[in-house]
Order: sequence, then C-alpha cells, then structure tokens
Amino acid sequence: MAARFTIRELLNATGGTLYAPSGFGEPVVDGLTIDTRTLTPGMAYVAIRGGTFDGHRFIPDAMEKGAVLSISDTDVPYPHIRVKNTVLAYQNIAKMHRERFDLPVVCITGSVGKTTTKEMVKAVLETTLRTHATVGNLNNQTGVPTTVLQINETHEVSVMELGTNHFGEIDAIARVAEPTICLFTNIGEAHIEFFGSREGIFRGKTEMLHHMRPGGTVIANGDDDFLRTIPNAITYGLSEGVDVRATDLRPEGLSGISFTAELFGKKLPVRLSVAGKHMVQNALAALTVAHLLNVPDEAALAALKAFQPGAGRSGVIHTDRFTIIDGTYNCNPTSMESALDVLKNASGRTVCIFGDMLELGPDAPAFHARIGAYAKRLGIDRMLTVGALAKNAAFDPKDAYETVGALIEALPSELRDGDTILVKASFGMHLSAVVDAIKAM
Repeated sequence: MAARFTIRELLNATGGTLYAPSGFGEPVVDGLTIDTRTLTPGMAYVAIRGGTFDGHRFIPDAMEKGAVLSISDTDVPYPHIRVKNTVLAYQNIAKMHRERFDLPVVCITGSVGKTTTKEMVKAVLETTLRTHATVGNLNNQTGVPTTVLQINETHEVSVMELGTNHFGEIDAIARVAEPTICLFTNIGEAHIEFFGSREGIFRGKTEMLHHMRPGGTVIANGDDDFLRTIPNAITYGLSEGVDVRATDLRPEGLSGISFTAELFGKKLPVRLSVAGKHMVQNALAALTVAHLLNVPDEAALAALKAFQPGAGRSGVIHTDRFTIIDGTYNCNPTSMESALDVLKNASGRTVCIFGDMLELGPDAPAFHARIGAYAKRLGIDRMLTVGALAKNAAFDPKDAYETVGALIEALPSELRDGDTILVKASFGMHLSAVVDAIKAM
C-alpha cells in the first residue's frame, strides 16, 4: 500500500516549484522511490546525488517507466518539482507522511547490535501487533525516509534502525521518524574516525532524543558507562541497579544461552538459540519494548527462543568438517570482542579469521592489536588475519595475509577437521568469500 500524495502536498512539504506542461493538472502520486528499479507507474521519482552516482541521469528511465514526475535539483525536460536539495526534500515528504500516523515508533541506535536488536524487537512485537520495520539496515539519510514512507493504515507499531557516522545525521533522520520509544544499544568505537571519541559518538547517537514525541520513553543499556547517564531512561543489562536485568546466565556453548530476566516485578525464564552476553542484552531490550507495548510474556519468550540472526551477523553454520561463526557483515572493536567471547566457548580447536575494521581513524593499528591481545588472552588457538590493519592482531607474522584471495588459497593447509572458525571483518573487506570457501571445502 503506497504512500499517496497530491502535487500540492509535495510542494508544501518540499518548498519546491512545479514545472509541467499546461494541462498537467493535479494528479495523485502513488508513492515515491529513489531507485528506478522499484518504480511502478504512478509514482514520483526522487533524483538523489551521491558520492559516486547522480540519480538525475535516470530521470528519462523513470519517466519511460510511468513516473508522474521527478523531484530534482535542476531543470529537466519532463514534469518535475525543482528543489534545492533532493535528500532534504525526500526527508521532508517522509516526515509529512509520518505525521499522518499516531502509532508507537521504536527507533534503535547504537554502535553495535542495532540490526540484531531491531530484528529481535520486531520478532516479539509481531506475535501480537501488526508490525512495520526497517528492511535490512536501511538506516541512513535516505534509508530512514524510505522506511517511513512504507508505514500504512494497517500497521500498529513501527520499528526503525537509525545509523550514523557523522554529527547531525541522527538529528536529521530522527526528525523524520519522530520516535515514541528511543532505544540505545551501546556506545563503542565504531566510526570513531569521524566522531573523535566515545563521548563524541554518545553525543551523535543521542541526537535522537531531540525528536522524541512528547510522553515518549527512553530505553538504554545500563551496562554502558555513557548510556546509563541518560536521565529518566529505563535501563537494561547485567549490572546491579538496572531496571531490567539478566541473572543466572547459563551458556550452552554455541547453541545458545539461558537466563532469568527480572523486569518490572517479574522473573521470566529466557532461552536464546544464539550465544553470547551481547545477545542477552539485545533480548532484554526486546523484552522491555514488549512489556511497554503489552505483548504477552509467553509470546515474547517464544519469539526470542526461535530467533536467529541474519546472514553475516554471527549466525552459526555447520558443515561436515567445520563449524563457522559468520560475522562478515560488519565489525568494530566492541563487536569483535563479543564474537571472540562466543568463539572461546566452542569445543575443539578455535580459529579466528580476522579482517580489517574500517573507520577507526589514526588509532586503528592499536585497536587491531588490542583484538589480537584479547584473543590470545582468551586462549583462541589460531589467529589468521587479512588486510594491512588486521595484521597487527596476528599471533605470528606468517599468519597475516595481504589479500582475501591469498588467505583462501591457504585455507586447506590452515584448517583442520573439527575446527570452529570465526570469520569477521568490516563489510568492505568482503570476507563472505572466505565463508563460502570454507563451506565448499
């Protein structure tokens, strides 16, 4: 069900000027898109300029596919609304659409675990409520407006992920989303190159609070030294003094973890089919949201037990020869240490294949060396690295590979039957190819 707009509504939202032939009239626009591949007749096409592309090049294609008009920052020989900034125009239209709905909107941000927490929250809510949620990790300056524009009258709640790597970005997209529940996962070192410090990351993430609707609720990870300082937040975690706490943790190797959740006067037995204390924190966040939105405990607990993370997000893969922990979607120091904590609990020989963590600034070599020291302290048996930065984590220089291809060639001699292998790096390192190679062995 597409978000529909009149031309007048689009002009009011964007402050743009309509250029169209006489007789164009006031057609209704049946949705917006920034990608001509998803365009259907009756939609408007918003031409976005990016670092390596210019959406204005695709305006003729959009019109040929049946677009009513385009929204552009320059004049084109087709019906169009001309604006100064098409990204801002897209956000303003989405904000107008958001204001049509009075439904709970859960917005999630943090350095680590945004997408997994979003998926857990979605899983527990959709047991009871008609739930709209961010698809994948469409969490940036155009992804959040795209997500907001998908809200329709059938939805009872929306769950969105908000991402950033620069100051002002959360401010811009939270303005569009207008959260009623602000959920913070943690403040780590991801994107520290652009924020300068964890304190800077905290300031960037908490820009979301500026746009929370009146009467909204803040949920924050109370195990995090920065997040526990947010006033009037409901805190969750493993620490004493938090509002929602996990106790009696019972790890079950790589097959999951059980614990007791203490929240709002209740004690609930929780079992997760995913391993790691970080997954416990994510589950506590989901249970807190479920409680606030009146999801029955039994339904929430069943959803958490059945939950599995998405591809590349530390899911466990079993082959005839190996057990693989696939963490190839993304990586930063906090998430890498959490993944190593999971790996150490595996039976048999443990192998970490570690690639560069990006956007860490001038201290990047030290961050990578820290990972190597942490892995050695945990007793990880082998550390194979790939990339100019990750080599700082290698236990032995001969285990540092320059390219993914060179590492893949060496896998038959590096791995043994029965190994449990963690594969993790920033997405730009393309270590999913390593996972595929191991699966094929």
